[in-house]
Amino acid sequence: MLRWWLRQQLPSRLFTRRRYGTNAPHGDIWSEYPVRVLGPTIWCTTAIGASYLGCAAYEVYQDVQDLKTRRSHSGWLGGNPSSSLTFDQLEAVRATSHVRNLHRYREPQRQQRAMDVWYPAWLAESSAAVRTAIGVNAGIYVLNSLIPSTLFHFAHVAAERRNYTLFTSMFGHSGLMHLGFNMYALTQFAPHVQQNRIFQGSNSHFAAFYLSSGLAASLGQHLSTVWPKPAHRLTAGLGASGAIMAILASFAMSNPRAEIGIMFVPGSLPAQQALLALTAFELYGLFVGIRWLPLGHAAHLTGLAVGAAYVQFDGRKHLWTPARRLAFNSMQRFEMI
Repeated sequence: MLRWWLRQQLPSRLFTRRRYGTNAPHGDIWSEYPVRVLGPTIWCTTAIGASYLGCAAYEVYQDVQDLKTRRSHSGWLGGNPSSSLTFDQLEAVRATSHVRNLHRYREPQRQQRAMDVWYPAWLAESSAAVRTAIGVNAGIYVLNSLIPSTLFHFAHVAAERRNYTLFTSMFGHSGLMHLGFNMYALTQFAPHVQQNRIFQGSNSHFAAFYLSSGLAASLGQHLSTVWPKPAHRLTAGLGASGAIMAILASFAMSNPRAEIGIMFVPGSLPAQQALLALTAFELYGLFVGIRWLPLGHAAHLTGLAVGAAYVQFDGRKHLWTPARRLAFNSMQRFEMI
């Protein structure tokens, strides 16, 4: 427990040493240190837009190559290949890929029922984004363990004038248990969310959602140090739980009757009721506080809100498809496809 506490305090101590040297302030000065609002908000908004456009451009490029290959094999392609492509054709290719990936996703489940073979959903070919997220989080944890000073770059302190840690902090973890709980939850919910009607098996769409919800959660935690938790503005925040809460909320909104259990707690609840109970718990932790359980309640609440809203207001229709269309038109204009 002491080791975990020291790891929790490490980013704050590094921040203190960098900013003040040996003459670090104490007491009420911590809560009075100013926190920027406009700069981090603009930075996160820009980073979220870049995440969506970057992931959309990658998927568009892959779809274009796939469509060109199919046409060349069928002998239908003539003239300039790029000028003959339309965005509607790309959408048709993506729909076909979703059906193919859905079949591959369900096949291991059928084999498991028929042959009693243990085959987790996140190992399926369609869950490459989930495996990548696990690999990145685990790799950065190993890096922080081997070189503790690097943890300074993977923990966000609201009072520090560093915007990039709003992004990198979603990959940092305070200990092996912290990492293990988050990655376990990711493997339980993410593969199923990736196959729902919003994401339709798209690794790029899921990656954009994961990164963006993590950024939004980091910003929510940052802004909570202005109100209602000003005393936390020099507390280091890190972990993937904000993005995972968004995935959990998306799962609950898509599968309201699915049963969700909590580790080490007997019984389970329908997903929709579990989502309401979790929201109430995080609200209590944010405004009242739980001394023995120091969690990033604001980040969790932000993640829950993002995930629920993304399903409720159809993020695919209003965010992902426009991002793909913009990426396609821009890449075609500059002759990149």
